[in-house]
Amino acid sequence: MSLKSTAATGAFIARALIISAVVILPTSVSAQTPTPPPAAETPSETTVTVEGKLKPKTARRVLKLNPNSAASCNFFTSGLGSTDSYVQDYIESTTGSRDPDAMAGPTTFDDDGNVIGGGRSDYFNESSPFGDASLPGAPMRFPSAEAPGTTADQTAYCSGADRGFAAGRASIARRDKTLPEAYALFDAGKFPEALEMAKKSYAKLPDSDGGVEASLLIGKIYLNGLGMKADVPEAIKWLERAAGSRFDATRQMPAFDPKYPDDSLTPISEAAVMLAKVYLTGFGVAKNPKEARKWFERANYVGYVPAAKTLGDIYYYGYDTQKDVKKAVSYYKQAGEVGFAPAQYALAEIYYLGDDGIEPNLKTAVAWYYEASKQNHAGALYSVARAYDAGEGADADPAKALVYYKEAALAGNADAQNAVGTYFYQGGDQIVKDDATARKWFEAAARQGQDDAMFNLGVMLMKGEGGDKDMVKAWVWFRLAQAKGHESAKAALTALEKRMTDADKAQALAILSPSAKS
Repeated sequence: MSLKSTAATGAFIARALIISAVVILPTSVSAQTPTPPPAAETPSETTVTVEGKLKPKTARRVLKLNPNSAASCNFFTSGLGSTDSYVQDYIESTTGSRDPDAMAGPTTFDDDGNVIGGGRSDYFNESSPFGDASLPGAPMRFPSAEAPGTTADQTAYCSGADRGFAAGRASIARRDKTLPEAYALFDAGKFPEALEMAKKSYAKLPDSDGGVEASLLIGKIYLNGLGMKADVPEAIKWLERAAGSRFDATRQMPAFDPKYPDDSLTPISEAAVMLAKVYLTGFGVAKNPKEARKWFERANYVGYVPAAKTLGDIYYYGYDTQKDVKKAVSYYKQAGEVGFAPAQYALAEIYYLGDDGIEPNLKTAVAWYYEASKQNHAGALYSVARAYDAGEGADADPAKALVYYKEAALAGNADAQNAVGTYFYQGGDQIVKDDATARKWFEAAARQGQDDAMFNLGVMLMKGEGGDKDMVKAWVWFRLAQAKGHESAKAALTALEKRMTDADKAQALAILSPSAKS
């Protein structure tokens, strides 16, 4: 009895909805090679090492006021953006074209109201509570009341009290120890104490980076009932505070590394994903898919790439919403074009056979499979191997096919494991026949439920190829293959049962149905 050929059938593999939980992307269809992560910061006299991590010094930093907004003198109104922006813009050293030690003279602006030169009226030292600006104020551009759609120069004055307020906020953010203490208590399992300390931290600067982290921590404690009875409504309140925090894409958009996708998870996106899961699963609340989508959208907006893949799955499968393959493809591309392998693989599967409104395109499918294979995606590796093996969407290349089959098998793909087993079983120009190795690969795939591998392993067990003959196990694998719909399994069982004793049959049946054992 010969083994069944493992030539690809091209069957569409359904993708399970991944509830994991995103980034301004290029618009081209073809995937792009991920940009290497930036090199680590080199230690210098301007940095200090704290617990193995480089941390910029913050004492006596030069702070920059924003001369383009009325909020310059009222630092934390909606006009400025967020305290997060403040901490970044006002605590960090001034960078860019303005040199506070070199520039002098009247402040000048371009047509958009951006500072392009001039004096130091918009600079002060955070260690000086009332600032050290050389001028009392600077002209700024605001919408003109007289001529809608245009701007006009106005003069705004930032008082010493305003500057002192900014410096005070900077000092609080820099010296606050309540959030680290809350984390330490949390790690020690002292959850009620951690909760109290996190609330103190949030109360100090609720709209700062630390405030977002504190509200996230509080939400986690309430949601999971750590040290207390779970309180989902209270958890939702705190998580919404974190997830809905103001977001500055120019500063807060996280870097994305395809090898470590979850590294792009920030406190804002983590809170959003947690809320999405709560509503998606009905954890302590009624299921609300619409609300879940809203929070996945939020996670996507603030830069968590896997959320785009999840949104694609939701629309592809029509999870409590109308199925929309084109919309799913747009989300998959969003994540795929920055190197997220699961999204790339999803795109390839759609283009392989086509779907509602999407025409099949083998070359595009193989291109996306290839991109996903760069991240060692097991299914993509197998699909690239299949393309080279069959000359489908790529030039036939048996040598390359075998390389990709091996990589996919090592990555755990059952179809590839069965294919590699077949190579070793048959032998040939590409590889030396080795029944023992073939049997191991068939068993690895069979244990994952691959029906061809179940049948092939049964054949080898029945014949005693690559190891001991075992009629009982052969019967079990044939029965399992038959249950999976393997077309040759019934005939194999009929032939095998003629060689089995009643004791063999009873033992085999007991393996599949232990309760039937006497």
